[in-house]
Amino acid sequence: ALGNLPPTDEPRATASIAPMIALIGKLIDRGHAYAAEGHVLFSVASYPDYGALSGRTPDELVAGARVEVAPYKRDAGDFVLWKPSDEATPGWDSPWGRGRPGWHIECSAMSWQALGEVFDIHGGGHDLLFPHHENEVAQSRCAFGTAAMANTWLHNGMLRVDGEKMSKSLGNFLTVRDILARGSWAGEAFRLLVLKTHYRSALDFTLAGLDEAKAELDDDYAMLARAVTAPDLEVPRAEMVAWALEPLHDDLNTALALTRLRDLRTLENVASVGGSAATVLHRAGKPWPVVPGLAASAFREVAGVLGLTPSDPQAWLRGGDDHAWVDAAIAARLAARKARDFAEADRIRADLTAKGIILEDGPQGTVWRRA
Repeated sequence: ALGNLPPTDEPRATASIAPMIALIGKLIDRGHAYAAEGHVLFSVASYPDYGALSGRTPDELVAGARVEVAPYKRDAGDFVLWKPSDEATPGWDSPWGRGRPGWHIECSAMSWQALGEVFDIHGGGHDLLFPHHENEVAQSRCAFGTAAMANTWLHNGMLRVDGEKMSKSLGNFLTVRDILARGSWAGEAFRLLVLKTHYRSALDFTLAGLDEAKAELDDDYAMLARAVTAPDLEVPRAEMVAWALEPLHDDLNTALALTRLRDLRTLENVASVGGSAATVLHRAGKPWPVVPGLAASAFREVAGVLGLTPSDPQAWLRGGDDHAWVDAAIAARLAARKARDFAEADRIRADLTAKGIILEDGPQGTVWRRA
């Protein structure tokens, strides 16, 4: 419903205990961890780069970690890799006694099993930067002796609702299911709403914003419904696609990519309906031909990369309901126009408008959508 691809692997921590134990053993063997009173702890002092990912000083690291002060720790900043479990607590047998893993080692072990010792991209909320991601890096690099755990880190901003932090106590807690329940359009509209905000910025969700995203998709699908077959102009088409997708190479600037996608929609509307393309062409810095079908073809490819407008345009615009009565009214209006009974044609159009049906006449005929 959101247009997301399913994950290739969905590892579970409880199914990855053996790799966790193996990883902890590597850290002990390499002098980066030690056992004490049924616990195993990572020795922060053994890893000089600790704090490099989050950019924190040693004092800030200890203050920000909310670490437990325990007599079995060599240093206050050392963190737990394995801790003992009593009979009432879930636990697994290990070389250090029955126990359970610490939070951070779980992710290091599961990513190692699925992606290897070093992988390309690691993501997560910016609230996980420290201590969780910092500790992951320390564990993985020290266990394998690598220069990195992940080559690129992406930390996304937090979700807010109507300007406030989402929480059950405030009564503004929403799930994806709550959003999807608003209609068959809501999943794609939510995807567009998310993409309009850069991933590192906070996203403020509002129902008004969701409705605005739907209205924008309505405009997109109206343009696609009117579009004719693309002309054989591959060079300018390829330039349009490259120009619109270029911002994604700049820290996934989806907001700018969407702005350029709207510019392609404008070019197609100018070509098929009328108007001026001067502003868009000046912004792009290209003398592209403004002919029907060209920008729409580029639009489809760019939107496909972003996971947008996958639906049939007519089905989207008509809302998926029984629409035989609308088609009959449009046919009657067309007959009236052919008979030069323009008063009757205008009456039919006004009647449809009153019922929430908007007609758009174009070179491919009349298309309609719900208001």
